[in-house]
Amino acid sequence: MKFPANHFLGAQRNGVNHVSMNVGTFGPNGPVRGTNYPVYSDALLDWYQTKGMGSVRLMFSWEAVQSTLGGPVPAPGANYAVYWADLIDVLIRLLARGLMVTLAPWQYNSISGDTDIVYANAPISPPSFADFWRSFAAAVNTVTGNDQRVAFDLINEPHTHEESGNKPGDLGISLPQWFLCAQAAITEIRKPAPIYTNTIFVPGVGYAAASKFVDNGSAAGWLALTDPTANLAVTVHCYSGLGSSKPTALRDACAGVVGWARTYGVKVQIGEIALDAGPNGTATYGSTFATAQAQWADWQQFCLQNDDVLIGWNWWGNSAPGWWNQGDSYDPAGYHWGLTLNDGATQTVYADLIDASFVTPRLAVLDNSADSGMGPNATTPVGWESPDIWVRQTADGGLVGEPILGGRPCVVYVRIHNRGNAPYPISGTDVLQLYWAKANAGLSWPNPWSGSNPSQGDIVAPAQHIGATGSAQATVLSFNWVNTPNPAGYPGNDGHFCLLAVVTKADASPFDGFKDSDLNQNVLDLSHVAWRNIHIIPVAMRLLGELVVANHTTHAMNTQVTFELLDARGRPAGEGAEQFILLPHDAALARIRDLDDPNGNIEDLGEGAYRLLDPTAGIDGLALRSGEHLRFGLEWAPDDGAPGHAVRATQYALEAGERIPIGGQTFVIGQVDGWSSGTAE
Repeated sequence: MKFPANHFLGAQRNGVNHVSMNVGTFGPNGPVRGTNYPVYSDALLDWYQTKGMGSVRLMFSWEAVQSTLGGPVPAPGANYAVYWADLIDVLIRLLARGLMVTLAPWQYNSISGDTDIVYANAPISPPSFADFWRSFAAAVNTVTGNDQRVAFDLINEPHTHEESGNKPGDLGISLPQWFLCAQAAITEIRKPAPIYTNTIFVPGVGYAAASKFVDNGSAAGWLALTDPTANLAVTVHCYSGLGSSKPTALRDACAGVVGWARTYGVKVQIGEIALDAGPNGTATYGSTFATAQAQWADWQQFCLQNDDVLIGWNWWGNSAPGWWNQGDSYDPAGYHWGLTLNDGATQTVYADLIDASFVTPRLAVLDNSADSGMGPNATTPVGWESPDIWVRQTADGGLVGEPILGGRPCVVYVRIHNRGNAPYPISGTDVLQLYWAKANAGLSWPNPWSGSNPSQGDIVAPAQHIGATGSAQATVLSFNWVNTPNPAGYPGNDGHFCLLAVVTKADASPFDGFKDSDLNQNVLDLSHVAWRNIHIIPVAMRLLGELVVANHTTHAMNTQVTFELLDARGRPAGEGAEQFILLPHDAALARIRDLDDPNGNIEDLGEGAYRLLDPTAGIDGLALRSGEHLRFGLEWAPDDGAPGHAVRATQYALEAGERIPIGGQTFVIGQVDGWSSGTAE
């Protein structure tokens, strides 16, 4: 399932587990700063940012923020207040550095001396767990202003008592009870007034092990969860490389859960991961740096191949000086794998291993020149004028569009940008899919792009691999469009068509991540999709073509269609509106004749022709039945001697007092800056 690039689940963001606020035990008056947990310097958080980390999993303890079950969050009392202030301070400072933050309670059982699914050494219950998460989500969103860069990981490493090896004192939790607790928490977080929409990560049992998720019942339990916002993801932990020299140890451990997730459209976060890496400055250590390098290189390739499912990994772990060490799985005082022990002044062998892999590539096709390619594009309401898609009659490498002849081969060029901080390698598995459709102002999806009616839309050419693209660079792909549609086969010889370019995996649907029927908004929301109106008309033709106003929804729609008359520079034309003529066909003609036009904007010229006195006001209050298409011929040829002109038609849905752009067509005659020509002199 695709998400906008700035969504928590919208792109890979790698980082670290930031620990030591997950306190083990503390006194009856609450945790004490400097005794039970550290204060973190700006230097350490700056180091995270400098390394290019995109996310931090921030650990804390439930009892430290809610001192009694059902009590307030934050808990009353001076020490609790200081702890809460320190936790929020770290959160805010991480957000200020552009990092996504996952808040995760790490629970400790002092009887077993290990992490456990407990509160104050007692089992948790769905009501108390739900109450905590509702109170915690409310408190966090109050101080962050509902910042959606904050996510919630429900609890660290659920496990049954048997999965602990029947460790004395361990309580654990059964699989059914865990998913009852998880659903209760989700339901409370999403309860209205207000509803909190933060991304929620839900682990499985088996200590959240990636290798066990599919087979131990966690996958089935996870799929039974419900969330009205559809903003859940899986989190798993991967320590399967420890004690192994196999280069594919990490890949092998995660392949099952990733394959399952792709099948069911689920996102996966690797919430914890670590490797032994040879000499680390301690007396006892495991593996070799060369072995770890081979394992990590294979892991990076696996992440790239599966970046449609994996949203990143967080190394375990790191903390303030004196609170953490670099010991590995062979060290009795280890299992820490610290990246820096001195706020970034120096770094350990583990940072040497992974620090080049925090940054990731991010591919995008832009909607307009102001589009950042990093999330929903709010710089324009027009999604159908991408500068990254253009057509040429021959493969001459031209960087601007030109007239093409219907029914004859041509070439479509598409530019793909890498907006990430890492190069996109030749080994990447993303492809560009390219589709065409017969244009109308109410285009939707998946039809007509799907090819179900080949005369109305289909694939342009087979998908192409993106290829190596440097950070902040772009790659241009060319597609031979052999079977170009011929406008002579369409009503009114209309040569207005559309192209849709999608960056995706080879076997994925191009419409993965689309919502509702509004193609225009989907294109603007999703950086990996772009749309371009083009014209396929005889070179000497001077007619604009045919506008199709359509309703692809399942309900009746009131619409407005407006027109912008543009000169050869692509700017609003100062004159010539009186020469803009509307020629409604068939049902459209009857609808215009019956239209209530209180402002007198539509002038009847006779013989089925109409003039819009103010094209920008357009046709207002046009009612469309579900599935209805109305066709209008357009003519405009201002006598200004200019080399070209254009008309942009935009269709709006009129709903509950709002005017929502849902599509449009841009018609071009001659040479107009920024567009392909519709004809040539």
